[in-house]
Amino acid sequence: MLFNSVTFVLLHLLVLAAYWASSSQSLRLFFVGLASVIFYGWFYWPGLLIIAASIIFNYFMALKIDHQRCKKWLSFAVITNFLVLAYYKYISFLAQSFVDLLAFININLELPDTPQWLPLGISFFTFQIVAYLVDVYQKKIHAEKNFLIFTVFVSFYGQLIAGPIVRSHEFMPQLKKKLSFSARNMQLGFFFFITGLMLKVTVADTSAQFVDYGFSNIASLQTHTAWATIYAFAIQILCDFWGYSTIALGSALMLGIKLPINFDSPYSSLSLREFWRRWHITLSTWLRDYLYIPLGGNRKNTQRNLIITMTLGGFWHGASWNFIIWGFLHGIWLATERIFARRENFMLRRSFFIDLIKKLLVFHGVCLLWVFFRAQSFPDAMLYFKQLLLPPYTFTDPIPSALSSLIILFVLFNKKVGNLLVDDKFLSFSTTRQVSYTTATILIILAYSQARLDFIYFVF
Repeated sequence: MLFNSVTFVLLHLLVLAAYWASSSQSLRLFFVGLASVIFYGWFYWPGLLIIAASIIFNYFMALKIDHQRCKKWLSFAVITNFLVLAYYKYISFLAQSFVDLLAFININLELPDTPQWLPLGISFFTFQIVAYLVDVYQKKIHAEKNFLIFTVFVSFYGQLIAGPIVRSHEFMPQLKKKLSFSARNMQLGFFFFITGLMLKVTVADTSAQFVDYGFSNIASLQTHTAWATIYAFAIQILCDFWGYSTIALGSALMLGIKLPINFDSPYSSLSLREFWRRWHITLSTWLRDYLYIPLGGNRKNTQRNLIITMTLGGFWHGASWNFIIWGFLHGIWLATERIFARRENFMLRRSFFIDLIKKLLVFHGVCLLWVFFRAQSFPDAMLYFKQLLLPPYTFTDPIPSALSSLIILFVLFNKKVGNLLVDDKFLSFSTTRQVSYTTATILIILAYSQARLDFIYFVF
């Protein structure tokens, strides 16, 4: 059941009707929990067994940790969660890497049977649960005793599959309050919902057609078409994940629940550090709070901590050497920025021209690293870099007009759209302007309504 499907829209409408018609908060949460079960089971019902086991195990472990404040119980719970994640997501990669290593020294070993199925959203709800367990141990919150509240915290259908990764101290208190219906929240939530759909269906899925063709035919790309294709992927992955997160925010807001924003115009960043403060914000803050700071943060070995954090962040995204390299290079870049930022002679006075140069450099650096993210293998990535950067430079094939138009429109309007999705600015517009924006957005969605591509981050 994709967010960009009629089935999901109908499910959400039924939840809205039942939720706001219910007289008690427990009944409201029951309907949200039931919808979450239907939503998750719709993809592959055996996956419900995994998430149910995770909910039950971590519910009791949190109570145990809160009661005894024992680090051994915390370690046991965290390690168990990561072992489950590793088994389903990484065991095939690790086994294949081990077999390849043995083959390199002429020892042939048959690859053992490994899981061929990855539970949807397991990376997201695992991180969310681990953060909750750590917060309970550190006395930032108490373990939640209401099993229904904890179940909705882990499995809320609005953000279960691909985030944002919510913190328990922000999300759980909202589940305990019986809120009155708010027309403003419904209005803003609906606008977020349809704008997220537009970003996904119109922008991301249109870009995907050119990206899929380009990365399937790397050797045939010319210099300018290779650059156009990687620009298209930069647009696709942003609008795909940004669209999902915005739909999640809108779905929750219509229920009176406020989720954290996940994107804030990341391609307008002046540095990679700023980029990661604007891109996948809830993952960035999770890595900072639960990995970077425990490693030592800014107190000692800052560069090492950055590289380790980003490398593991890359590995979180996917089980392949390409993702590890992608994360490692981001870590190297961040560490290098940190070194130069401390030297006054490398600090440039702010001006429009200097800021523009910085934005262009950061954007193109991020695009180059996206090659590792999108390419199917390391050799494919190397071939793509060859088409991008090395002679002979050829420019004879025309760039499709639809692609060039998409890139131009994105440059012109992505910042303006982004400004509407970080607060309630939309509600400050006149009624006429709100209706015009909403109507135009719906018409654009309908024009591209045949698109049914999966969200990229569903596989993480």
